[in-house]
Amino acid sequence: MSAPTLPTDLAAPTPAGIRAAREASGLSGEAAAQLVGLGSRKRWSEYETGAATIDPIRWAFFLLHTGQHPDYRLARRRTPAHA
Repeated sequence: MSAPTLPTDLAAPTPAGIRAAREASGLSGEAAAQLVGLGSRKRWSEYETGAATIDPIRWAFFLLHTGQHPDYRLARRRTPAHA
């Protein structure tokens, strides 16, 4: 029996894949940057051009939040965690 995969166990995306995922989400580069906690659109642009590499956790978060993760999805708890 193999170990379960984690939401961050993804192949590293290509710059074209990052751009395609952002475009599929309907987000601008600035909105995508804000979604994943980047200070400016410039860094997101660097991911899309290949000038920088996106962190696997940041990439997984983007995919989860935009409903594009291949294995997982975000869902609300049925009851609040503090109840």
